[in-house]
Amino acid sequence: MFVATLFVFTIFAGQLLRIQAFDASATQTAALNKRLVSQTTPAMRGEILDTKGQVLAQSVDRYTVAADPTIIGCFVKVAGECTSDGVAKAAAALSPLLQRSVADLTPLLNRQKTRYVVLARNIDPAVYREIRALGVPGITGERTAQRVYPTSMALGQLVGYVLPSDQTGAGGVEQMLDKTLAGTPGRSVAERARDGYLIPGSTRVDTPVVNGRNVRLTIDADLQWYAQNALAKQVTAVGAESGTAVVMEVATGKVRAAASYPTFDPNDLADAKSSNLENQAFNVAFEPGSTGKLMTMAAALEEGVITPDTGVIVPERLPRAGVRFKDNEPHGVENMTATGVLAKSSNMGTMLIGERVSPTVMESYYRKFGVGQKTPVAFPGESAGLLAGAKDWVSSRRYTILFGQGYAVTAIQQAGVFQTIANKGVRVPPSLVEGVYNDSGTFIPSAPTTPSRVVTQDTAVKLSRMMEEVTGQNGTASAARIKGYRVAGKTGTADRYDEKLGRYNGFTASFIGYAPAEAPKYVVAVFIQKPSAGMFGGMLAGPVFNQIMTYILERTGAPPSPKSTLDYHVWADKPLSANDPTVISNARAQRDGL
Repeated sequence: MFVATLFVFTIFAGQLLRIQAFDASATQTAALNKRLVSQTTPAMRGEILDTKGQVLAQSVDRYTVAADPTIIGCFVKVAGECTSDGVAKAAAALSPLLQRSVADLTPLLNRQKTRYVVLARNIDPAVYREIRALGVPGITGERTAQRVYPTSMALGQLVGYVLPSDQTGAGGVEQMLDKTLAGTPGRSVAERARDGYLIPGSTRVDTPVVNGRNVRLTIDADLQWYAQNALAKQVTAVGAESGTAVVMEVATGKVRAAASYPTFDPNDLADAKSSNLENQAFNVAFEPGSTGKLMTMAAALEEGVITPDTGVIVPERLPRAGVRFKDNEPHGVENMTATGVLAKSSNMGTMLIGERVSPTVMESYYRKFGVGQKTPVAFPGESAGLLAGAKDWVSSRRYTILFGQGYAVTAIQQAGVFQTIANKGVRVPPSLVEGVYNDSGTFIPSAPTTPSRVVTQDTAVKLSRMMEEVTGQNGTASAARIKGYRVAGKTGTADRYDEKLGRYNGFTASFIGYAPAEAPKYVVAVFIQKPSAGMFGGMLAGPVFNQIMTYILERTGAPPSPKSTLDYHVWADKPLSANDPTVISNARAQRDGL
């Protein structure tokens, strides 16, 4: 017995020596690894701001609350032993703070085969502190972030959204500038006791967190909100499928509003329809219709084949390429000026003017206006539109392109065409991001887009004055008039191609313009897609333009146009004299297309 006992104790002593001496380091490491808990601290995503600094998107601290069911019962002890009552009492204590019923929590807390069960996500830090104060063993919290969008639906499609799982940008500006906004997560390691809480003083940081950078957009949140509401009301009123409204600054090309309806609330992705996630101003291309006539007229004026008062004899029908073209409203032979053709939006008149310019030259002007190419904005999913090369302008396409059918543009592109004319012939490519704030909070402005001259100032001024007749008494957009201001613009009604059906179905009604025409600061473009009530751009899009532009004029305090120029406008280098009956008579004749 003595020998046997001695042998056993010798084994124990040898094992103890091995553990505490020879293998001490490995044993300590194994024990430490069991206690160590690695936590990733998410980087706070940068804020997205409007041009005035108003927050459009921001991240807030939240916690994911989890439990270790193996020790939850120790919330209640009897004679030092954990009891089954502990689970029930823990569930009752946690229920009001987690906003989950006791019946929901109890099965989760009873899962004895796992040591980690998520009880709730996106818990406010103040609520998490109350949960910790309960002293329930095995309850832990992982710091996370939640993206919040204060402007809700007004900017949902433009600002975009993030994936709830990892806060990665998945649409709009959130996706476009994801690398700038995201930042770098941090990593910390600490030791955890058996009750689930971290041991004080044991934390060490392996990787410090680097928060994302703030971004400032060109968007004016107040103007965007107003445009969004005006657009939504009209789309609903006329039973349209969708609508778009763009506001662009003339001198800089900055996009001040890009509204699209129907929209969605990025704070509630569960209720969002996939078809409403994209911003139609950038992502949807369509045939512009008569607003495209502006480029045809600009090319003809620039090439010197017409002047604003060039006579155009418009027949009842115009045979070209085997097709007998006609205007929307039947008429006999009409004697018009080039201005009258634009004011009354005559397709045949535009064809007679446009065919004086070769397809190759005409295409070059369309390209210089930005058609058929993506903008420098690089918005996610942005469409380049579609414009065939001049060699493919065959058959009837040679003529339909001249009045806005047979090619496709986005709302941003088409607004840019009018920005060019309003800016005296200089195109400034659109921009959406004003700049980024660096790590020290200093604002770093984005590089400005490169302007390019498309037509001469003389051509732009003449064309702008011709456009004023569109909102005149005999024009197609009386609803776009604004009392006290000269308004230049163009209506559009285009057949709308439906990709799902593989054919034309419905119309695109539009109006694009600016005021005061003599000194414009902003271009407003409105598009109504597939309306049920009506089809004409002046009637459907004109009122929305009127509301948005009136709001801009009032807010910016733009002075009214000189009274002497409000009623009649002429296309001469010298100003109109209200006391000259000959000039007034000529102005009336040109306005009426005689």
